[in-house]
Amino acid sequence: MNFKILNLLGKHFDGEAQKILNKLGRVEYKVMTRKELLLIVDKYDIIVVGVAPHIDKVVLQKAKNLKCVAIPANTLENIDVEYAESKGVKVISLWGERKFLDTITGTAELAAGLMIDVTRLTPWAFDSIRNYEWSREKFRGHNLYGQTLGIVGMGRLGTWMARYGKAFGMEVLFYDPHVGKSRVGGCHKVSFVELLKRSDIVSIHAHLNASTENMFNKSAFSKMKKSAYLINTARGRVVDEGALLKALQKKEIAGYAGDVLADELKFDDEGFINHPMIRHAKKHTNVIVVPHIGGMTHESRSRTDIFTMEKLAAVFGKMKPRKI
Repeated sequence: MNFKILNLLGKHFDGEAQKILNKLGRVEYKVMTRKELLLIVDKYDIIVVGVAPHIDKVVLQKAKNLKCVAIPANTLENIDVEYAESKGVKVISLWGERKFLDTITGTAELAAGLMIDVTRLTPWAFDSIRNYEWSREKFRGHNLYGQTLGIVGMGRLGTWMARYGKAFGMEVLFYDPHVGKSRVGGCHKVSFVELLKRSDIVSIHAHLNASTENMFNKSAFSKMKKSAYLINTARGRVVDEGALLKALQKKEIAGYAGDVLADELKFDDEGFINHPMIRHAKKHTNVIVVPHIGGMTHESRSRTDIFTMEKLAAVFGKMKPRKI
């Protein structure tokens, strides 16, 4: 085949997935920002992208030869799917691949890990050790056993999180308007307000849409326990970060651990050196932020890369490429 392909995941893209992709044409493996992409995007028939950079309307307008955007993920926040499809550009992703995605557990495992880290103060305890300080008392944390875990979004990741909560001996509540009964026994469906009021730890696993954007706002934080922790491995914009910061500063909630930030799609081009959440995290022991690494395990990346490239090959392996 002779498609011209740009893989924005670079040389870290899985080796077996590379073999599949290379059969479709000439592939360039480059990691670049949106600004850099705009300068060359018109050259390519196919683009493979991760959760960044932003493939928005401006990029798609420049991409005159583009036939497909492929992303080895099931959330498409960084792709203007509606505009792409209006231009005849196919978007290939993991969206709707429930059976396969049920085996991709990295993000839920990270949520469980963040839950432990923020309640047991492990990042700060490790920092203390790196400064040759052996101080136990100042890192007194909380057990998970007997606590109440509230899960917002009982899809595949929320279901895994419920299993982990049960394994720790936690009571598990969940709120999800689309799920009547959890696949994990002993989980109780409640209203959003009841979940906020009763939970010691709230873990967000909801998709970002019009009904969930800024779902965790000033009103939501006012209903949570002052001793409660919030975990977010979903999308940054599900949380109103301004309201979150005020809730943390006023000690209306105990802490926050997140894998995402609301404006992270801008970081490649603009950086985040003055981000308010990061400034707070540098001076306090109640916030953990990691750089969207939920799916960033060797196992998850390998399997999602290969699965997505197999989907891509199934479509474009039969299509005649343009002459270059």
